Amino acid sequence: MSVRNIVLNNKLIGQLMFLVLFILAIIFYLERTIFVDPCYAVFNILYYCDYISEAGRYAAVIPQTLALLAIKMNLPLKVILGIYSVSFILLYYLIFLIIAYVFKLDRIALAVPLVLLLGVKYSFFWISTETHQALVYTILFYSFLTWSLTFRPGIVTSLIRLIFATGILLLCFYSHPVSLFTVLFVLGFFITDNKLWLKPDGYILGALIIVLSIIKFMNGVSTGYESFYFKGFGSFFERFGYISGSESLKFLKDQILNIYLFPLIMFLVTTAWYIAMKQYLKLAYYLVSLALFAVILFTTFNIWYYPFIQEKNLMGLNIFLLIPFLKNVIFTAEKKKLIAQGFLILALIFAGFHLISASFFYKERLAYINKMINSARRYPEKKFIISETMVDRDQLNVNWALATETLMLSSLECPDSSVSIYINDQYGKIKGGANLNDSLLFICAPWAQELDIRRLNKRYFNLEHSAYRILSENDLSWGKEIPFYSNRFDDPSFRTNKERCLTDSSGNSFFELKSEFSPGFYGKYSDLSKRPSVMITASVRVFPFEKLNSKWLNLVITREQNQVVFDYHNSWIQKPDTLKLNQWNTLTVSGLVRSKDSNDQLKVYLWNPEKKRVGMDDFKITYRTVDQ
Repeated sequence: MSVRNIVLNNKLIGQLMFLVLFILAIIFYLERTIFVDPCYAVFNILYYCDYISEAGRYAAVIPQTLALLAIKMNLPLKVILGIYSVSFILLYYLIFLIIAYVFKLDRIALAVPLVLLLGVKYSFFWISTETHQALVYTILFYSFLTWSLTFRPGIVTSLIRLIFATGILLLCFYSHPVSLFTVLFVLGFFITDNKLWLKPDGYILGALIIVLSIIKFMNGVSTGYESFYFKGFGSFFERFGYISGSESLKFLKDQILNIYLFPLIMFLVTTAWYIAMKQYLKLAYYLVSLALFAVILFTTFNIWYYPFIQEKNLMGLNIFLLIPFLKNVIFTAEKKKLIAQGFLILALIFAGFHLISASFFYKERLAYINKMINSARRYPEKKFIISETMVDRDQLNVNWALATETLMLSSLECPDSSVSIYINDQYGKIKGGANLNDSLLFICAPWAQELDIRRLNKRYFNLEHSAYRILSENDLSWGKEIPFYSNRFDDPSFRTNKERCLTDSSGNSFFELKSEFSPGFYGKYSDLSKRPSVMITASVRVFPFEKLNSKWLNLVITREQNQVVFDYHNSWIQKPDTLKLNQWNTLTVSGLVRSKDSNDQLKVYLWNPEKKRVGMDDFKITYRTVDQ
């Protein structure tokens, strides 16, 4: 093969793209598997030793096959996680090979790796999302239709085409509901591009897509999870008037010159190409389809989501961009082919840079979970429950899967090292009557709170003979209590016209507060500690001179910046009669405060919103370092 043929080989470029995907999937196998949904999926595969599907998305179980085989072979947990990480890329690679070498559509085959790379950063690590599979199957559907043009005409050929196309459509629809729009687009593009308006096959497939959509809709409403998407589609006209406030639209605009730079270039080039070639029908179909699908996305996913979810939601746009670009625009001449392939190589490098940069967040996330595990290992139990306030939401922005994440990560060494930490927050509130002393109980997720420890595969996990231990914020702190601030209010500098130091009958000096905010600590968090997380405890004695609402007089700890509060803890007295009038009372407050920003402000003060006359004395602030 000549150098020129090697350079112009589309299959080789596709192989290179998949080589990058395989390498990253292996290197970052822990980051891709010990993360929310993928981790929960792996746990269920290990727990039930069977295929696991959510919301009737049965086609999405295919990548689980290799992991199940690895479990049957009793391979180590690390190997199973590595196989699970790679299995998704392997599935997509097999589809690439079919399109490139069986269908001999090497240009369209490039859409498979590109749909996984363009507009993708954090979502690369959300491997079990069914959207990826639905989009790859959509490319397979279009490729099969294009390949079928080489069949000899006839009734038998049409029947074979219909049977195979139906099978691929079932893969699409039973992966993710977004396929309704992507398969309709590629079918319409196929008919328009090949001028098959008078052929019945395309209309039969269109009718089949509508029937499958209706069936999926009816089943989806009953499953609950799918109904979220269908309700979003159904609210299209209701939400259309508020599209400018859509969070997915804001995300796209914010990232348009970042992760969406190359998709933007593809859109501009394709539009210009259709105009230059005077292919106005294709242009109209292209622009109208793309605009309509974008509006559907913006109205369906109109609320705020984390970046990895937003990226996944917008991935369907790649189908509308890639198919016309690869089929009509590039590879039309040798010179243009070189330019186009250089463009694709740049897109690969650009995507690789983003994926590697995103990996640092996931590495820090794993390190943070490891710290939580090490903190819990100081206690004899293996199962723990913590509150949401004990979790650093910057590190653990989605926390419902922490029980399986900690179990999986802690068990990599050996089964006896297993630890599981469950967050008892409002979303995952533990059911009333749960026996936390039951050593056979395993609380896995908010909707799976009664799993049986005995069913866990003992080759990988060992949580037996352990009740649940409820950890408080103090349980995560260690070291001596370090005094940081103390004020007995006997300094003459506090004497002013409105607020002054007084002396009681015993000669003790105290401060008379008449305003909303008391003296206290107002400064930078970095002035307190260089560590990213500390447990702060503050106490003060108060003397109400007049009747007040005891719930409103609070000792407060807050971390904030530019009037945005990140951490907030208060003493909040629950019983109205707790504060005694004309007597000294002690208020205390403790809380975890985390900061990595040198500009974060720390405030510790007595809050008196009613501006009642209150004496205060012996204001003390201490802190202890924290394992997290």
